[in-house]
Amino acid sequence: MGLLIVAVSVLVGARVLGSADDTVEVWAADADLVAGSTLSADDLVAVRVRFRDGESLDSYLPASEPPEDGARLARDVGAGELLPAAALGEGEDEGLRHVPVAVEATRVPPGVVAGSVVDVWAAGAEVPADAGTSATTQPGQGAAQGPAQGQQGTGAPDPSAPGAVLLLEEVRVVEAPSAQDGIGSLADRQLVLAVPEDQHDAIGPALAAMTSGTVTVAQRG
Repeated sequence: MGLLIVAVSVLVGARVLGSADDTVEVWAADADLVAGSTLSADDLVAVRVRFRDGESLDSYLPASEPPEDGARLARDVGAGELLPAAALGEGEDEGLRHVPVAVEATRVPPGVVAGSVVDVWAAGAEVPADAGTSATTQPGQGAAQGPAQGQQGTGAPDPSAPGAVLLLEEVRVVEAPSAQDGIGSLADRQLVLAVPEDQHDAIGPALAAMTSGTVTVAQRG
């Protein structure tokens, strides 16, 4: 009986060790990653996975190979999700321009994170009505003239007040560090926006308007 117990223990141990040898390390997302964002090793964590066949393994990025410099995500990857090789490439990033915008922290809804969709407004006496993609809301017409009406998130002033100009409409946030992580005033928060091709002509006037007016970010959804 004793020899039988020893034999069974050896057999079980051999099976465990053998199955452990079948696992490989691949990359997984350490946090939610957004399409269009630049990928770095800090965004990833190595996890051990056992695949049934080699074809499945080929669909993912092995942890032995760090991501290429400047690699961008073609789609969203959730926290803990294995990083598919197909997630890297142009994809949704094609035709986009990444524009950094510094905004007072009190004029950015606290719920704005990477992946949020926002409108960018500016208000001020020196902001021309044709600075952005929308005409200035005329006094007395109310907020209904602004396409972002009802879309701003909690904690942001109403951007559709008279004199407000819509600079960029329905653009996606690809990076949203906290104010403490930014450069410059701790009262500012820097967002990196992915501006689609149909709004490229608005980038220059929008940046000019931001230097002479008060910028407010309105969150959609």
